[in-house]
Amino acid sequence: MATRATYQFISEWSGTHTAYIHHDGYPEGAAEYFYGTSTILNINAFIRSNIRAEMTASHEIHGDTEYRYTVEGTRLIAQNRVGFTDKFDTFFDGSVADFVQGYRLSKSA
Repeated sequence: MATRATYQFISEWSGTHTAYIHHDGYPEGAAEYFYGTSTILNINAFIRSNIRAEMTASHEIHGDTEYRYTVEGTRLIAQNRVGFTDKFDTFFDGSVADFVQGYRLSKSA
């Protein structure tokens, strides 16, 4: 499904870096993308773990994204676009681990 999203990682040491993935950006898909990187929360681990991810300039550079995810440390802020506006509402604010646990589809042990 072509649900576009950006994934931004903010680090005190390495700055802000953003990835774009054209497919499966809805919360359940994003949880799968984070699942492989939930113990190492940085842009390099995210890109290595997700073959579809590509580097981009920022959340704002892609005007057609429906979701955006911002990671700072272990905190994740997840937002979705409000209708056809440039505004985004926050639907999750907590740890990446809690997001993955709450939204991941393949919860097999």
